[in-house]
Amino acid sequence: MKNLTLDDLYSLKMKVISKYFQVIKLQGQLNFKETTKKDIYPGQAACLWYIAKNPGINQKQLAEKITVAEPTTSLILKKMEKAGLIVRKPASEDHRTLKIFLNAKGEKILNDLKCVIPKIVNKAFEGLSKEELNSFYSILEKLHNNILNYLESEEDIS
Repeated sequence: MKNLTLDDLYSLKMKVISKYFQVIKLQGQLNFKETTKKDIYPGQAACLWYIAKNPGINQKQLAEKITVAEPTTSLILKKMEKAGLIVRKPASEDHRTLKIFLNAKGEKILNDLKCVIPKIVNKAFEGLSKEELNSFYSILEKLHNNILNYLESEEDIS
């Protein structure tokens, strides 16, 4: 496929990019709709998941896992702590570092979400065959690598 010119702004590539962003936005809306039924927000759900998988994780590590800036993670954790979903305890090796753990309420919410998350994913991918999912994954992987390679290079986009 040729590179885009100004005359191609509504070409297939632009249609694909536009649809891609529409899908991401709708997926976010679906996540919000379904997780808030369980009295939790999508970012908090992701945190619960990673904290459960990595008990004692610290804020910096959690931010990396959920690919969110540390200050944003801090706000999420403050709200989760206030809601009684997590506890933070000083690390024995460095009391300036806080380790994060789920408490009973956080574990209950996470168990409730274990039923919701598969429903969200299944709804989003309804009607796609395993082969289509593999192709879609392969395409996303190529896009990921193209962008990552460019960002890591000294190449100028123009």
